[in-house]
Amino acid sequence: MKRISRVHRVSLLMTLFLLPMATGAVAPANFEVRYNADLVALCATPPSDPNYVAAIHFCHGVAVGFARYYEAISVGKDFRSMFCLPKTMTRNDIMAEYVAYSKARPEYDREAVGNVMIKFLTDTFHCPASPAAPKS
Repeated sequence: MKRISRVHRVSLLMTLFLLPMATGAVAPANFEVRYNADLVALCATPPSDPNYVAAIHFCHGVAVGFARYYEAISVGKDFRSMFCLPKTMTRNDIMAEYVAYSKARPEYDREAVGNVMIKFLTDTFHCPASPAAPKS
């Protein structure tokens, strides 16, 4: 078996690392979701990307996980919701708005996903004001 020189190995590794960036493909590192920009990259993956199915399902999995966590902490009687999602919006609609919101705010790229998700939801989906409680 012919040995590959060190220069060729380094070149091959660099090509494999840079190829996803050159083609616009989602990078494997995005699946680690270290920062908001990673989740945005996954959620914005075009259907033509070879990793589209994995990326979009991962995106929706994070969204559902966040929603279920929020539901779990909101069961207390004194809990007041920070945001109110319209009943007419689908998960796809909400995640598309999240991507647009995040892309319009590149300063959030290196923030934690949960922090940006809360900012997005509270900025975008205000709850209707509740009527003042009657005074006794």
